[in-house]
Amino acid sequence: MDVEIAIPTCCNDGKTIKFTLQSLAKQTYKDFHLLIVYKPTPNDHTPDVLKPFSRELNMSIIEQTEGGIDDAMNLIFQNATGDILLTTDDDEIPDENWVNDHVLFHERYPNGGAFRGRVKRKSSDVGRRVKFKGLRRLISSDYSRDFKENVGFLTVFGLPYDRNDNASPRKGEVMKTITLTYENSSFKRKVYNDFRVPGYSLRGFHGEDLISLHAIKKGFFTGEIDGGWAEEIERTQFGVTNESLSTPTSIRGRLGLIAEHFLFPYGAYLEGFTPRRLWLLKPLLSTIRDPLRREASILGLTLAQDAISKRLEPKTVRKMLKSSLDSLYSKFNI
Repeated sequence: MDVEIAIPTCCNDGKTIKFTLQSLAKQTYKDFHLLIVYKPTPNDHTPDVLKPFSRELNMSIIEQTEGGIDDAMNLIFQNATGDILLTTDDDEIPDENWVNDHVLFHERYPNGGAFRGRVKRKSSDVGRRVKFKGLRRLISSDYSRDFKENVGFLTVFGLPYDRNDNASPRKGEVMKTITLTYENSSFKRKVYNDFRVPGYSLRGFHGEDLISLHAIKKGFFTGEIDGGWAEEIERTQFGVTNESLSTPTSIRGRLGLIAEHFLFPYGAYLEGFTPRRLWLLKPLLSTIRDPLRREASILGLTLAQDAISKRLEPKTVRKMLKSSLDSLYSKFNI
């Protein structure tokens, strides 16, 4: 089986990606090609870090000249050729059996279009998840019967949702979910070869869930496997000052994730899963007590409604999202 591994990297200065590459050099499954999409920044030493690994890893490097994480992933999907494509981040340390585990599950489940591996988090901060405890039951109706067996699924409002945040797959099995993650996922070629991230977001939040919907639309299922472990690196310990897009520490970053979460119905719409009853959601969001979270939530939802009703292009939505967030930051002086 032809296997490809892809890593997008930017603003890292090579400080943590070297640990990722060291772990890839020690994989028990040796026959793979490594594709790195690198976006240069001033005084960045990433190329110097990558060069020595070219002697022990079958590596190709593509320079990203513009755009963010969505654009980086699209370069990966456009240039990858493997029967199986694995993705990881520049601050992850895959276990030595990481590749082998993903390959085995793809062989075992021909109808599995994409799988998420297990991740040992650097802290208890869930980061990527956007939680609204008081609204969970009210907004968690399944989109359709297709998601009844899923722990992570699409709601009738076109939002990704987890029935149990702490759920994990049984030994040797797969737990069905649409909530994937680029830091540790694998995709069959039939799923990724004609998929492109729409590029309507700024932080790429839930982009992985879109490719999951794409896989389901093509007749596959997606899930988390019992294996494929990777460990998350604490970036700041190695002098990386830029916050992670998916686990922001700043108020602006967290509000951006909230807005993009409620913008997701537009992404679901683009993949053919048109949300229903969106008009019911705004009154529910208006009950959120925290004014910042309330404003960010309504911002994202309003933009989703406008983008769907007016059939706006993703690039237009991205510009509107940036402008709306800038206005929100200015309003609250943050």
